[in-house]
Amino acid sequence: MKIEFGGAGAGMRIRFVSKEQPGVSKAEFSAKPNKTLYLREEKALCVGIGEKFDGQTLRSAAGTAIRALQKIGITRAALDVAPWISHVEAIVEGAVLAAYRFDKFKAANGPAFETLRLLNAPAAAKARARSAAAAAEAANYARDLANQPGNVIWPETLAAEARGLAARKKLGVKIYDEKMLRAGGFGGLLAVGGGSARGPRLIVLEHKGAPRSKEVIALVGKAITFDSGGISLKNPEHMEEMIFDKCGGMAVLGAMAGIADLGLRRNVVGVIASAENLPGPDAYRPGDIVTAYDGKHIEIINTDAEGRVVLADAIGYARKEKKAAAIIDLATLTGAIGVALGDYAAGLWSTSDALRAELLEAAAASGERLWPMPLYQEYSDQIESQVALLKNTGGRLGGSCTAAAFLKTFAGETPWAHLDIAYTASLEKERPDLARGATGFGVRTLIRLVENWKPV
Repeated sequence: MKIEFGGAGAGMRIRFVSKEQPGVSKAEFSAKPNKTLYLREEKALCVGIGEKFDGQTLRSAAGTAIRALQKIGITRAALDVAPWISHVEAIVEGAVLAAYRFDKFKAANGPAFETLRLLNAPAAAKARARSAAAAAEAANYARDLANQPGNVIWPETLAAEARGLAARKKLGVKIYDEKMLRAGGFGGLLAVGGGSARGPRLIVLEHKGAPRSKEVIALVGKAITFDSGGISLKNPEHMEEMIFDKCGGMAVLGAMAGIADLGLRRNVVGVIASAENLPGPDAYRPGDIVTAYDGKHIEIINTDAEGRVVLADAIGYARKEKKAAAIIDLATLTGAIGVALGDYAAGLWSTSDALRAELLEAAAASGERLWPMPLYQEYSDQIESQVALLKNTGGRLGGSCTAAAFLKTFAGETPWAHLDIAYTASLEKERPDLARGATGFGVRTLIRLVENWKPV
């Protein structure tokens, strides 16, 4: 959808309302957040925001308005942003995210929302709105890829998409195929991808926004294009949702697109570890010893704990090959994070207080909740192996924390953070402001992090 500015704003108007409306019963419209009232004669859609509101309230209200209008076939609207200037980014993000629909494989249910016109926006607000629109469109790009099934997106086709993105956005790109992975010693990717006829890939994208600087920020993503669990086979119920096991990698891909569009003056490398985890004649097994890219040995206990195994290669690569000043990885890593936080927030682990603080600030600004989690020594002790450096799982107790402790090992002394987005990366049911399916979680946080980066 387009964001435009100025003009008379003829046609449908969106109004954010904090109080009940004269002549309208409370039962019909209470002005509570995301409640709607359509005033046909005035050609206005009122959206409640309640008496106490913040940026997230307005982000959600804007999304609610767009989805409500889209459902009744209205594709253009105007909003006077003068009362909400301090939250213009949130409003634009909410609108752009809500306008997204995934209808690649079915007939569209009515026309797509086309244009939101912002009235009474000063020049500074226009610049902020354009930046927010670019970040939200980058998130929608990530959603579009994440929503596609495993017979459309697999490591090779994902690599082809990354090449195309690099060409469009003038990013550097390098794709490691199976031959290159073997030559480079990427044992984690080769092990996890061994059961599939479709081999793994390591995808590396580079944005050189500060040519005179040697500092590189590394964004690392897990992209398991389909996860059956391998030999440690998952329960068949809801296995179709395992197409979303690539969402960490898609967040990195989307963030790199947005960073390039905004021309951010930082050097950023995106490293995406992609494989298909299937049982097969060459599948890796429980009890196997896998040698990661940096030479560390991993005892495989459960082949369904595969994400951390491919990330071991990618994090090690970002540290050793790219000499990253900081590494941030995103992954749909554990079911345990859903037990801990539900689908309301992603878990955040970090070895750097400064990096943790920057991530929390970026997430708060984008409305993507992160919750700090511990890295106690006991979690590392839990994954000690008798036959290798560490095991790829420490059992059920503290599962998301032992997974983070595993990944920390491969970051070494480099400032590092891990985001477990397993329950925020996709929605089972639509929300007032978001469609069912992939959410693009993490894209806007990463873009804001890079935009406001302070060396850690």
